[in-house]
Amino acid sequence: MNKKYILILLIVLPLLTLGIYIIRETKKSTLSSPESEVTGKVELSRNVNTYFNPLNGEKYTTETEPAFLKNRPLGVMVNNAVPARPQIGLESADVIYEIIAEGGITRFLAFFLSDLPETIGPIRSTREYYLALVKETGDAMFMHIGFSPQARQRIDDWNVRSLGLGGGSFYRDNFGDSSIATEHTAFANAKDLFATGVKLGWGGNRQIESWKFKEDKEKNLNLTNAQYLEISFWYKGDYTGIFKYDEASNTYQRFSGFDDKDSPILLKNRKNLKTVNVKNVVVQFAEEKPIENDDKNRLDYVLIGQGEALYFFDGKIQKGIWKKESLESRTKFYLENNQEVEFNRGKFWISVVPSRNKDLVVYK
Repeated sequence: MNKKYILILLIVLPLLTLGIYIIRETKKSTLSSPESEVTGKVELSRNVNTYFNPLNGEKYTTETEPAFLKNRPLGVMVNNAVPARPQIGLESADVIYEIIAEGGITRFLAFFLSDLPETIGPIRSTREYYLALVKETGDAMFMHIGFSPQARQRIDDWNVRSLGLGGGSFYRDNFGDSSIATEHTAFANAKDLFATGVKLGWGGNRQIESWKFKEDKEKNLNLTNAQYLEISFWYKGDYTGIFKYDEASNTYQRFSGFDDKDSPILLKNRKNLKTVNVKNVVVQFAEEKPIENDDKNRLDYVLIGQGEALYFFDGKIQKGIWKKESLESRTKFYLENNQEVEFNRGKFWISVVPSRNKDLVVYK
């Protein structure tokens, strides 16, 4: 009998111990962290996923996929002529490109995905080379008012989802200043533009090839400092873009041109006075060439191919090259050792500078 009891105990005790362990671990797994035990906020870890904004790598940890990830981006041509400043809505953009339109005057192509502002503008016309960026950015819906002859042809050739030709609505506002010319007064509601695109059958999205990203805390302290940056496309002046590094937020704050005391002018939203702060600044050097027989001496920028590039984040600079293999392929950025750049997660400002003017990019 003693042998029978001993045998039963040898079988039952391990099973009982295993059962207690399983119950204990199951209870632990339903808590997201020890902190949730203290606060009483219990999250089922198996229901929480991490999602990424494909444009700028920002993380979203949530039970359900953010609604905007099911959409394609919205691109908007934004005026940067001095009378058009200060603009509205740029602080909401995930990625902003800045390129010369003509005569040394830059123009912005702002892409919105995670945040569609109620007001964006002033809106201006497009050029052909901006369309190559629209096509690579998820075949974005694209709002512009007007176009060069070359851009008008490419909109058809490349099947651009043009809200400018598709009934994208806008309104005029000179903010009570009658001296502002009409071409600097066009604004739109980004949400309305997106809704128009959906009505045109442009809903859904196309997979975007993302850049590579790292976390802010992963800083390479051995790199050269670059906490102040001036990007002059043709000459230093009204269309110089200035960026100042803020260590607390690990961002670069944007300034546009200089005042009469030669101090950079902070770029603020005309309505809410919000500033434009970005995690990454990229300078992309590209060949600038005149368009033959163009009646207004318009320019072209070669954005398919490759060229030199500078990368600014974490208050540092790195050098490398950019490559774009085809019209719809994403421009990729590499270091001098041919490794793809790992950017910070967050907003981008990309300045396309004529390769002949590398000396007009100054940093310290």
